[in-house]
Amino acid sequence: MQALARAARVLWPAAAAGRAQAQAQTQAARGIVVQVRDGNLERALQVMERKMRSSGIERLIKRRTEHHVKNSEKRVLARKALMARVRSQELGKSLRDILIKKIRGQ
Repeated sequence: MQALARAARVLWPAAAAGRAQAQAQTQAARGIVVQVRDGNLERALQVMERKMRSSGIERLIKRRTEHHVKNSEKRVLARKALMARVRSQELGKSLRDILIKKIRGQ
């Protein structure tokens, strides 16, 4: 079956490209999907909120919109950013040391 698909792509590359582009667009627009079972809309909303929180979409939406950020939240975000920078710098230093040792042949 896959061999047939490959042969079709060779014969009609424009159709295959269009189909791949359409598939990529639907995947990008797909987002979070929640099923409403037995007409229970409240449960579906709870599931959607949980999925949004776990995927980080909630933070992305908040970052894009203008909203008030409490000072305590600013401090927490600043501390997290600082720790990420420190970890990155430490990783860079350790990698640099490893490369220097490798170059010197130790």
